[in-house]
Parts: sequence; C-alpha cells; structure tokens
Amino acid sequence: MSERSKPHIASVTKAFFALNAVAERPEGISAKELAQLMEAPLPTTYHLLHTLTAAGALAKGGGGNYRLGPRIGALADAYLEQGDPLEQLEAPLRELAAATGETAYLSAWRHGEIEVVATAEGSQAVRVAQVQRGTSGHAHARASGKVLLAFARDGLREQYLDGHEMDKLTPNTITDPDVLRAELERIRERGYATDLEEFVLDVSCAAAPIIRSGRIIGAYTVSSPSGRYQRTSEQLIAALLSACKTAEELVGS
Repeated sequence: MSERSKPHIASVTKAFFALNAVAERPEGISAKELAQLMEAPLPTTYHLLHTLTAAGALAKGGGGNYRLGPRIGALADAYLEQGDPLEQLEAPLRELAAATGETAYLSAWRHGEIEVVATAEGSQAVRVAQVQRGTSGHAHARASGKVLLAFARDGLREQYLDGHEMDKLTPNTITDPDVLRAELERIRERGYATDLEEFVLDVSCAAAPIIRSGRIIGAYTVSSPSGRYQRTSEQLIAALLSACKTAEELVGS
C-alpha cells in the first residue's frame, strides 16, 4: 500500500494546511481568512488555531493575525540538522575547489553550533590547520560563521552570540558585539561574508549562504593565502556565488 493510499487523520491534515497557509503570509493570517481558505466553519477554525497556538506552533500578533510560532523555528532547525541532504552539496563543493584551486569548506548549523561538515582541496590549496571537518566555534571570526549567523533566524543567532565569547584571535578579529551585528547586517545586504585574517594571519576567506525555502541550510567558503586572495578575490567570490546557486538548484529539485 502506498503512503497516499494509507488512512490519514483529517485533523492532522488540516493542521498542516493551516501551518502552510500561515507560512505563505509574511503578515500573518486572520481566522476568518483561514476559514475561507480551508472552507471550514469559523468556530472549527478557531479551535484549530487555539490548539496550534497552545502548542507553540502559532503565535497571535497584536493585530489579531496568526503567525508561525517558536516551536516551528525549533523544528526547522532540527530538520536542517537531521534531515536535510547535505551530502548533495558535496559535489558543488568539489567543483568550487577545482574551479578556484583553493580549499573549499561546507559549514552548517549542528546542535546550536556552526560546524565544518565537509572540505575539498584545489590544486593550489593551502589548508588551514585549525579548520578541518568537525571544526566549530569562533563563528565571529570565520567567514562561514558570520554568514550562518547573518542568515539564521533571530532567536538562534542571539542564542549563539549570548553563549560564546568573542575571543580576539588576530589583530583583525571583531570582538565588539555591536560591530559584529552591524557586520552581519552588511552581510545580509551583500550576500556574502569575508574573513580578512580575522581567524588566522596570512589567510583570507569568503563565504556565501545556501538558501532553501527561505532558510539557510549551509554555507560554502573559499580559503586562500591573503596575498593570492587580494589578487583574485573578485574571481573567487564570483565562483563562490555560482557554486551556491548550483547547490540551491540541486537541493530544490
């Protein structure tokens, strides 16, 4: 028996319909609008909304509209950590390393930390000893860390920043929280981050987000000796952004 032909619980199906309807409305949705979409009686729709709100899946705003609640954010983070097919992102990562000749990294959120989950080396790569698969911490000083912080949901970002010291690793490391937050805003506007000897001297990096359904699922980073980075940064960033676009198309298919 296929999954589609198996018995379904109607109330669960309606709950997911409601959550999807709310997710598609950035401004939220009223009970009346949702009732019309569901072709359901208004009292029944209110019962459903109250249930989802009590569970933390929805939250009621000041204008009376319903928006996604904090439990949905937690579930989305768990999905990114447990279920998203990050292995699909390794092929574009290897292509990025080959195209640039540099070391390339794939980083993602893992249990509230930002971790390197895969690496690839190009023909002239210089690997940074401190950055290997499984490396985490010092997100404020790493290009990948800044990208993942910049595009994370607000609660996850603030939880990370509140729980981690901003150690000064080099003379260029950002250690002021306000300066970092301003940098994260610039990263969101620009679409990529840089680490110009902020994590390790004589090494510079650029990183860009991989976005799926409006959420960041990972980040690619290209790492290079600073002298070579200064000469080739435009080409490196162009290759990086192209790789991220390829990865987004891959996981979106």
